[in-house]
Amino acid sequence: MALRLLAARARTEAQIRARLGREELSQHADEVVAWLRGLGYLDDVAYALAQARALLAPGKLGPVKVERRLVQAGVGAGDARKAVRQVLEGEEGRAPAAAERELCRTLAERRARRPLGELDERERARLARFLAGRGFGGAVVAAVLGIYTDGDP
Repeated sequence: MALRLLAARARTEAQIRARLGREELSQHADEVVAWLRGLGYLDDVAYALAQARALLAPGKLGPVKVERRLVQAGVGAGDARKAVRQVLEGEEGRAPAAAERELCRTLAERRARRPLGELDERERARLARFLAGRGFGGAVVAAVLGIYTDGDP
């Protein structure tokens, strides 16, 4: 059963344990998880990296929400944070804050369907709520929408 679950898509150790528990097989969970790890089929860190890459694609989600989703899937908070940071830095080693701003701007422009400079106060506020709900930090959203810059008091 565990192999069928993993054949459909990658899963975390916590997800496998939960499924075994629902099937009343929790007494075998430690053995099954150890076996799957030995085969290389179960790796929470690799799962976190793959999910972070997919969810942090331009125009999708922000780092806060991605990290939260990874933790909900059973990845440890530290591993989730490292995976998000690693994906934001990319192979080029860019600054995570700059990468977050770039992702936020891409999503904002796609959502607004016109130049961000042409938005009125109400449209900016609505877009800011949308971006915050997608998991972007408040300072990043404000900078992207021109509400204020990092140098403002």
